[in-house]
Amino acid sequence: MMTRNRKLIIIAIVTAVIVIFARAPWLDNQSLYDKVFEERAKIDGTTNKYTGELICDYNVMWAPFGRWVASCEGGYYVTFWGKIVIK
Repeated sequence: MMTRNRKLIIIAIVTAVIVIFARAPWLDNQSLYDKVFEERAKIDGTTNKYTGELICDYNVMWAPFGRWVASCEGGYYVTFWGKIVIK
């Protein structure tokens, strides 16, 4: 049988882990920008397919459990483990 203190400690640890994953502080905005730019820019119209000229730049914003990377053409959710989800 668990004591009240042990239950509170477990709840505090679980809450701390959830908060850390929700914030995802290890995600670097610049590296996410570079990753999305490299993988999606020519496909989604952020750059000109033929000249490579930048048409509309990406903006990286915080989102729960990841980051939201948006451009004029749409946006992408990047999970806390780094996977790009196309919306």
